[in-house]
Amino acid sequence: MQKNKIVVGLVAISCISIWYFLGSKQNIVNQSHKSIKAANVINQVDEMESSQETIPETNKPMPTSFDQSVAESAKIIAIKYEQTIKFPPYSQPLSLNDFSLLNPNYFEPVTMVTQDNNAKISMVLEKYHFVAPEVIKVLIKGSNIYGVKLKVQDADTRKTLSNHTMQSSEDGYLAQIKGNSDYPANLQITALVNVNGDEIPLVAQINYNQKSAAIIGGSKPFVENADLVFPIDIKVERAGLYRVRANLFSGGQPIASLVSEAKLEVGQKQALLRAHQSVLPNTSEFELATFTIEKRSTHPAELSRFGNSEIEKLVFDDVDLSGINKTHYQPNENERKRLMFLKGMANQD
Repeated sequence: MQKNKIVVGLVAISCISIWYFLGSKQNIVNQSHKSIKAANVINQVDEMESSQETIPETNKPMPTSFDQSVAESAKIIAIKYEQTIKFPPYSQPLSLNDFSLLNPNYFEPVTMVTQDNNAKISMVLEKYHFVAPEVIKVLIKGSNIYGVKLKVQDADTRKTLSNHTMQSSEDGYLAQIKGNSDYPANLQITALVNVNGDEIPLVAQINYNQKSAAIIGGSKPFVENADLVFPIDIKVERAGLYRVRANLFSGGQPIASLVSEAKLEVGQKQALLRAHQSVLPNTSEFELATFTIEKRSTHPAELSRFGNSEIEKLVFDDVDLSGINKTHYQPNENERKRLMFLKGMANQD
């Protein structure tokens, strides 16, 4: 009996590991920052409030229940995985439902409803990842607020780095925290909000990166075998392994999430984003947007760093796809083995 329990436990762990693998293939953001997800960068503080009102609610995938049997869980994962490996990992289909991929730097507002007077207060930041020396803009919204004190801390050590008194405006209480090249990667921002004499804390954690690389432009795409290849120009300040991502659109509609990894040396370099023919519509007009670049961690002592993009989008007209190879993507051996394993687990009684 004890042996059976161990076997079931190992199988469950294997399924969870495969599920994690699935998520990492589709998630842009591969962001190691709690559950705070990405959004479009809002440059003006007065746009921050309106953007929160128009963000649509997104149906998030339900996690696999631990009440399900191992076979049932494996079946769900196998179906998802089989759909995923119909396309290459560097060129996955994208839809309007993929909020995290479409908004890879979204800061989820921190909101609290006070118990005494049922007042709702919120902390809004324009994004989650910042790159030095960017200013951190903070907005506190709500009713019955009589003042706000702000504290910036090292999220790991809780050491206080600076204190601020927020200023009242038509939109709420505002603060602009000056960027600092000495800031640690993980920052905690605490707002002490005076609501009718009670001090209510709002706490948010963000990522503050030192300069590593920036996307500065791109060239017209070209066809190579079954891919439409987009050259991306990058200014590299720290050599390392980089992951570059962007979303491909046509006619305003999302088509695919593209990702590439490359070792880049210091200087002006180039990365290639590839869109497989299986995700391309019959059109000659394409647009790349929502760029992200990340310097990957290569050992435990090294932190991942997010760079920035100096461009918002690249628009290409009259792209010739006549020479593209219509070959379907063939899963590699490891992908086939994973699928066989999951299907085998799903067929267990």
